[in-house]
Amino acid sequence: MLPMLNAVAPLAKILFNTIEKAVPDKDLQEKLKAQLQTQLLQSHTQELKAAASIIEAEAKAGWFASSWRPLLMYVLIFILVWNYVIGPVIKIFMGAVITFELPGDVWSLLQIGLGGYVLGRSAESVARTMANKPVNKEQENG
Repeated sequence: MLPMLNAVAPLAKILFNTIEKAVPDKDLQEKLKAQLQTQLLQSHTQELKAAASIIEAEAKAGWFASSWRPLLMYVLIFILVWNYVIGPVIKIFMGAVITFELPGDVWSLLQIGLGGYVLGRSAESVARTMANKPVNKEQENG
């Protein structure tokens, strides 16, 4: 989702600059910019809703359908541990070891998968902490 937003951000900046140059009325400029931002946020919200519905459908489909991503990550991590930890130890004692070659695309998949997992768990932890945080009466009144 974020790559999509990052790809649109330069275009939005160009559009904002074009609005500033083409529209002399400052109030109209701000109104057009606000409308453009609203449309961008709505499209991003729709994208997030679609992704959430896919994840929800996978979760309802059963154990295997909801667990394929973590299982894939476990397999890839096992291959990494085998190639770079267990394999060298076996090679020291036995002289030979079987390693698994990972294509470059698989490395990218592993990085994205682990990064997404770490970010998702961090966001979940922050949300849980914020939800359990007591409300400060001074902030509420002030």
